[in-house]
Amino acid sequence: MPISEAKKLIGNTCAVYWTDREGHVIRTVSKIYDATFVPMYGGFLVTEIEDLRLDRIHAIELVLPDGSVSPVFGHSEDAMPIAA
Repeated sequence: MPISEAKKLIGNTCAVYWTDREGHVIRTVSKIYDATFVPMYGGFLVTEIEDLRLDRIHAIELVLPDGSVSPVFGHSEDAMPIAA
């Protein structure tokens, strides 16, 4: 995901599917605070829970006020199975 697309998500609550260091796909639901570039590491999505590398993100879904989700990036079905 390019940083320009990630910046459009700032201020929204999103469900992010990403790969951890062990290769497990994890789903994190969090508010997005920033999207930034860190020299020598690359792009990051700054959330209230943790900072996620953009190159490890599989999919992002926007969480709407009524609790439903709307796909924004990638395909969440590609991100399954989720690690327990």
